[in-house]
Amino acid sequence: MREASKEIQRINVTVTVDGRKLEVPEGFTVLQASRKSGSYIPTLCYLDNLPNYGGCRLCMVEIKNMRGFPTACTTPVTQGMEIITKTDELQALRRDILELLLTEHPYTCLVCGDKNDCGQYMHSTRKVGVTTGCNFCTSNGDCELQNLVDYLELTDMKFPISYRNVAPVRDNPFYELDYNLCVLCGRCVRICNDERHSKVLAFVQRGNSTLVGTAFNESQKDAGCEYCGACVDVCPTGSLSEKMGSWVGLPDRSISTTCVSCSIGCEMNINTKGERVVNVGPAPGKRTDPPQLCVRGKFVPPDIIHHPARITSPLIKKENRWAEVGWKEAIHYSASHLEQFRGNRFGMIGSAQDTIENNYILQKFARKIMRSNNVDLLSSYPEKELIKNINDYHKVFPPFKVNDITDADTVFLIGSRAYLSHPIIENKIRKAYSNGRQVVAASTHNSRTTDFTSYHTTYSPGGESAFLSLLLFSLARKTKSPAAKEILRQLKDLEIHEAMARCGITPGALKNLSDIIFHSGNTVIIVGDEILRNADCLNSFNALVNLQLLLDGHCRMMFLLDEGNRYGGTYVGMHPYYLAGFDELDDEKTLKKWSHQWQTKLNQTPGYSSDEMIKKINGDGISALFIVGDIPPDKRLSGLSFLVQQNMFFTETSKFANVFFPLTSHFEDSGHIMNLEGELKKNTRVIQPLEGTKPVWQVISEISDGLNETGFNYKQPEDIFTDLCSLIDLTFTSPAKNVSKVKPLTTRSVGNNDLPVSLIIEPNAFHYFGNILSAHIPDMKSIRDEGILFISALISEQLSLIDGKEVNIITGFGKINTTVRINHELEGNIAFFRPTWEHISSIADGINIDQYHIPVKIEDLRND
Repeated sequence: MREASKEIQRINVTVTVDGRKLEVPEGFTVLQASRKSGSYIPTLCYLDNLPNYGGCRLCMVEIKNMRGFPTACTTPVTQGMEIITKTDELQALRRDILELLLTEHPYTCLVCGDKNDCGQYMHSTRKVGVTTGCNFCTSNGDCELQNLVDYLELTDMKFPISYRNVAPVRDNPFYELDYNLCVLCGRCVRICNDERHSKVLAFVQRGNSTLVGTAFNESQKDAGCEYCGACVDVCPTGSLSEKMGSWVGLPDRSISTTCVSCSIGCEMNINTKGERVVNVGPAPGKRTDPPQLCVRGKFVPPDIIHHPARITSPLIKKENRWAEVGWKEAIHYSASHLEQFRGNRFGMIGSAQDTIENNYILQKFARKIMRSNNVDLLSSYPEKELIKNINDYHKVFPPFKVNDITDADTVFLIGSRAYLSHPIIENKIRKAYSNGRQVVAASTHNSRTTDFTSYHTTYSPGGESAFLSLLLFSLARKTKSPAAKEILRQLKDLEIHEAMARCGITPGALKNLSDIIFHSGNTVIIVGDEILRNADCLNSFNALVNLQLLLDGHCRMMFLLDEGNRYGGTYVGMHPYYLAGFDELDDEKTLKKWSHQWQTKLNQTPGYSSDEMIKKINGDGISALFIVGDIPPDKRLSGLSFLVQQNMFFTETSKFANVFFPLTSHFEDSGHIMNLEGELKKNTRVIQPLEGTKPVWQVISEISDGLNETGFNYKQPEDIFTDLCSLIDLTFTSPAKNVSKVKPLTTRSVGNNDLPVSLIIEPNAFHYFGNILSAHIPDMKSIRDEGILFISALISEQLSLIDGKEVNIITGFGKINTTVRINHELEGNIAFFRPTWEHISSIADGINIDQYHIPVKIEDLRND
C-alpha cells in the first residue's frame, strides 16, 4: 500500500531547467524539478519517497554558479537556480561511471554491435546455470542497464573485466540471487531498511569483495526476512529474480486489482502475458516506487492460479468413486438433491476472501431458495455480535486510515501480531517508531512487532478483560469528565488485586502504560486477534470503547479483522443473525422488507455459525452443506446426506463431498471487497477464468435455474452489484448511534492442574479460500514453522527438552505429535503453535479456532 499524499503548504521557487522556467515547491531536489519539467536525468540508485542517497552519481548535472557536477537527487533547488541536465561533458562523465559499474557485470551483450538482431535468433537459449549475457537474463528487456547503455550511447568498454564468480543462490524461497549481476546500487538494502524497516540486508565485506548480504552470513530467514519481495521489485538488474514466471518473457499487460489476503485490501499490480500471470509487482520500467505488499500478496498469486493440481472439471461421486462430468449434469444433479433439504437442515459456508457479490448471492440462495438462515463465513469470531458492534462503532467514529498511523502521537497495540496478520500495518507501525512516535504494546509475549515499541507490557493469556478493566480504571481516576465518573461507578466492585493476579500485570507497569496513554495528544489503538478471537471479546470491546470516550476524542481504534473481505462479506448477509446491511432477523419490519424484495417468505429462525453447523450434523440437524473453498476436515462431515464443495483444489474435506465444482480464483473474477477502513475496493479480473472453472455467482445462478427459481438471472458480477446498491447503503452514511458503555467483566481464572501449559494458537492467515498455502506452495512451507511447538525456557528446563525433541501436545480435544523449539521470547508456562487444518480437531470442538489460547499438557516422548 502506498503512502497517502499529503497536501503541505510550501513556498514555491522559480528555477530554470534546460532553458525552461517553472515553479516548484521549496525543498524539491534538482531531480524532482527536472522530472517535473520533462527533462530526463539517468539514475540507478534512486528510489522515490526514500532519503536522498547519491550513490551511483549518474544523475550529475551542471548548475550555474556552482562548482563541479552535483548530484541531482541530493541537491535542493533554490530561487533562480539554472540547471542543465545534458551536455557532452556530462554524458562522457556518466559513461565513465557506467563503464566502471559494468566491470563487475557481464556486459558483452550490452555493448555488442549485433545486439539488436539477437532476439530473432536466440529464442531457444534463454536459461543457463549462470547468467553470461542478456539473452540468459530474466530481466532482458526490462533492465535499467540496457536503458542506460542506450541513453549514454555506450558502445565499447575501456576498463578490464573483473567478474565476481559467486555461486548463484538457488535454494532461497520465492526468488533467486545471482550477485554476479549486482552493481551495488544499494536499492535492495535501502528498501529493506528505510521502507520496510526489516533490517535484513546490508553491504558486507569491503572493497572489491563488497556484496549485498546479511550480518554474520546468516540465511535470509534466520536474519528475519519476511519475504515481502520489495528487494526484488526495485532491483534494476537480474541479480534478484522471481522463480515463478521468470522465463515467461516480458508481460504485455499490467492490471491493478485488490489483494484479499488480509483486511487491508492493498492495491496490487499484476503483470500478465496472454492469459498467464508473469508476476505481481511494478509494471516494466517502474521499479523506483513499487506498491508495497507482503509475502502473500507478492508471491502467492502466480503459484496458486497456475498450480498444476487445480481442478478444471466438475466431479460427481458415483458408487463411492469420483467421475468427471459436464457442467450441465453436475448442476442438474446438485439441484435435484438440494431440493430435498430445504429448510433448517441446509447450511452454507462461504469464504471471507470472496467478493461481496459472491457472498451476497450465497446468502440470498440459502435464505430465499433453501429457506435457511444457516449461513456463515469460515473462521467466524466466537461472539456473533462482534462485527455488528464494530460496524455500529464506525457509524459514530469513521474507520481510521492505515496511512494515518504514522501521524499519531502514540500507537497503542493490544493483542496484535501485525507482522504476521497485517504486514503493511506493521510497516506503518515501524515507520512511526522510526520517526520518533511513541509506540506502546500489550500482549501475551514478545514478538517481532514488539521489537519496534518504546514500551511493552505483557499480560497472562485469558487475562485481556481484566487487564483492560484495570487500564480503564487507572485512566478514569486521572480525569474529571462525566464519562470518567460513570466508568468509575461501573467499576466500583472491581477487585484490583484479583484483577492484577488474573492478568499478571504489576502496578508499576499499569501506571506506566496509563500515564503514556493519558498524556498522548493523538492516540490510535490497534486491536488484534488476542482481543477479537476470544470468548470475552465483547467485554474487551466495550472496555476499549469506554477507554476512547475517556480520552475525549483524542483517540481512535482500528480492528484487525482477518481475511480481506471479512467485514464486507458479513455486511452483505453472510451471517446467521443478520441480513444484508446488518438488518436483524428477529425484526418483523426487516423480515417483511426483505421478503418483499426477494418475493418470498423468509424463515425467521436464527441460523447456526459455521462451527455450529458442523456440530449439528445429524439426522434431525444439518443434513446438507454447500462449502466454498476449503474448511478443516472434520469426521462429522461423514454424517451429511449431501455435500457440495466448490474449490480450486481437491482436499481432505472433498473426500466427504458428493459434488465438486471447480472454482475460479478472485483474479479470474470481478467484484468488490470492503476493507477494514470501510472502503469499497474494486476487484478487477486479471485473466480469463481457467477453462472448466466457474465463479460462485454463476454456479449458484445455474443451480437456481435448475430448481426453477427466479431472482438469480445475473449475467455478470456488475448485475449483482447494481442489485446490491438498490437494496443497501454501501457508502456508510447511516445515522450515528450512541455506543453503549457496558461494564467490562473481570473473568476468573479456572485452574487446571492436568493441563498446566497455556498454548497460544496463531490463527492460520496463510491460506487462500481456506486452502492452506504451505500444502500447495513448497516455498511457503519452508518459511512457515507450522506444526512446531515453540516453548519457553522455563518449560524446556522443567521437562528437560531441547530443540528437535519429539513430544505430544495433550489438549482437551485430542493429541498432537510434534517437535519442540525453544523460543526465548516466551516466558513462564507459555507455548506457541501454528496449526494447519489437520490440527484443528485436536485444539477445537469444531472447524474454527474460537480461542487464541487453550490449556495443554506437554508429554515428552522419551526413548526407553
